[in-house]
Amino acid sequence: MNKLVFLIIFFFTGNIAFCQQGENGRDGDTTELTNMSIEQLSKLKSRYAATDMEKTISNAIEAASKKPLSLRNTPSIVSVINEDEIKRSGARDLMELLRIIPGIEFNLDVEGVVALSFRGMWANEGNVLLQIDGQEMNEIAYASLQFGNHYLVSQIKTIEIVRGPGSAIYGGCAEYAVINIKTKTGQDIKGINARLMAGQTDGTYSSQDIGVAIGNKTKQLNYSLATFIGRGQRSNLDYADIYNTSFNMAGHGNLNPTNINGLIEYKDLSFRFIYDGYSTTTRDGYVNALTKSYPCNFESELFELKYHKTINRKLQLLAKVNFKHSIPWNFSGTADPADSSYGTYKVVANRTRGNVGASWDIISWFNANAGIELVSDNAYKPISQLFKASNTDHVNYFNYAPYAQFLIKTHFANITAGARYDVSNGFGSAFNPRLGITKKVGIANFKLLYASSFRAPSIENIQYDSGPGRLKPEQSNTLEFETSLKITKEMYLSMNLFDITTTNAIRYYVRTDSTITGDPDGYRNSKKIIGTQGLELEYKYKSNFGFLTVAYSYFTAQNKKIDSANLVCINRSTTLGTAQHKLALLASINLTKHIFISPSAYFLGNRYGYTTIDSNGKGILNLLKPQIQYNCYFGIDKIAKGLSCGIGINNITNEKVIYIQAYNSLHAPLPGLGRELFVNINYNFNFSKKPMK
Repeated sequence: MNKLVFLIIFFFTGNIAFCQQGENGRDGDTTELTNMSIEQLSKLKSRYAATDMEKTISNAIEAASKKPLSLRNTPSIVSVINEDEIKRSGARDLMELLRIIPGIEFNLDVEGVVALSFRGMWANEGNVLLQIDGQEMNEIAYASLQFGNHYLVSQIKTIEIVRGPGSAIYGGCAEYAVINIKTKTGQDIKGINARLMAGQTDGTYSSQDIGVAIGNKTKQLNYSLATFIGRGQRSNLDYADIYNTSFNMAGHGNLNPTNINGLIEYKDLSFRFIYDGYSTTTRDGYVNALTKSYPCNFESELFELKYHKTINRKLQLLAKVNFKHSIPWNFSGTADPADSSYGTYKVVANRTRGNVGASWDIISWFNANAGIELVSDNAYKPISQLFKASNTDHVNYFNYAPYAQFLIKTHFANITAGARYDVSNGFGSAFNPRLGITKKVGIANFKLLYASSFRAPSIENIQYDSGPGRLKPEQSNTLEFETSLKITKEMYLSMNLFDITTTNAIRYYVRTDSTITGDPDGYRNSKKIIGTQGLELEYKYKSNFGFLTVAYSYFTAQNKKIDSANLVCINRSTTLGTAQHKLALLASINLTKHIFISPSAYFLGNRYGYTTIDSNGKGILNLLKPQIQYNCYFGIDKIAKGLSCGIGINNITNEKVIYIQAYNSLHAPLPGLGRELFVNINYNFNFSKKPMK
């Protein structure tokens, strides 16, 4: 509690300092600019130049709606991290940026994989969608995500996080949230960009990464090619399993990425290719520690061919085809007899997706967006293994989904209504409506949002179904209310309340789960209707002086039921492995025109996790103390032409950071890195400004 009090004092002290630099005058709002016609914009007489904060809340958000809208008008709760904030944060990978977002927490899965929980709900298998340049990054077999030295943030232009359901737009991997990443294209790079980053912690390296991007834009051609290769480690500390078998993590939790992202865009036609290779090693296994580390690799290739045609000012057409090839959780070798619990696994999965849609501004106050999406999944096991349920080495699933969305502007409010209807031969059907009402009154803005969303069972969810009947899609209903204030031209505050109710939750149950001993391993739909409720706050300040972001989130399950896989029997208001209270702070202060310093801090409240077992082999639930991590980054924008660098210290107080399993599988908490010193060097070489012939 003392740490939390200190962090709150730190926030308010910084807030006072920042506010003294701002203006108290009340000026016009530019958030409506994105909704004005060309004629209206030409007649508009601007009374002042928009500030950086106003530009942020005025920029069109694409992740939350089929039609881009400003932050205050978009029918979802959205957080945005822009290029300048990414650069000045000192963050080295996506994980470090997402932890400042309300509601997002990182927890342990198995085999050393760290993934997401959201608003108190374990969310790694198809509950949160991650998109990079419109490409679905969730692997196909389990629909899971993996974090830690995985994506190079210096190549990211913006991150839009929809803190709420997105199934009505994206389908069955967006039940709780959507993370939409847009990387820099040729028109942003305009030359060659290179980044070198190296970090050192006690006794070993923490990360060593190199990224190079090249790109440019001519009158009709936009092209870019970004590459990233590196190596990193999950921890340099000791890990102990529930049987108290321990080892040092250095060299046994490798995180080695290789990434290629290419784009060719000519007029209305574009082609994108992404290769995502993530080679990791694990020694923590599923429950008991292994005698040595083994590979656990993830590989995906993604292709997209897209045609986006503007017929006239009111009508746009979109047609695209996507193909994804995925080999996740791959270990094709043979474990030592002493490590028989760690088995060979290889599945090759492919997904083909086609989408045709249109956006039509029928009249000035009414937009319609509709289309249909077709998805075909197939997978096979090439090393003499069989899928469990079908008892074959090949499986195929097909899904089609018509969708429609309508945006209506009235004098009372802006209204968004839409729905998507998914039909699959693997899990049946799911209907997902959404309704959003947004209203601006002076400096205040209000949103009332309702959406139904679902998690589609993945290929291996279906194959490892241990229930009495076919696995049903997990269905959630989310109600949200947000109010926001543009306090000054530099200061913005938003607060939202949420209520999530999930039916037929898909959970993996294991025999070692002390609450259901004897049940077979596998996925089943929970018999309980579960959920959480909570509050989230986000404060942003931005001016020539610098910027400040403060995010607080709280959830409770007190008025909801919790499934046995996530239950904390001694505290029914929380869920396993997650913190009810989270507070994050990121600031950047301009010391001179080109020199800045960026402190940050992250606080997690009490959490519960299984660390040991009793004499009967049942897990012992422990209360784990709050943790807080302080970091600081010092950067110089221009040492020489095109050259910038920075040095940072992460985990200044050497706090023992741990990742707790958020479902009951008796995996002990996994440690993160101790105190870490890192440097990064960036170089930009700009092509001639003269357009290429």
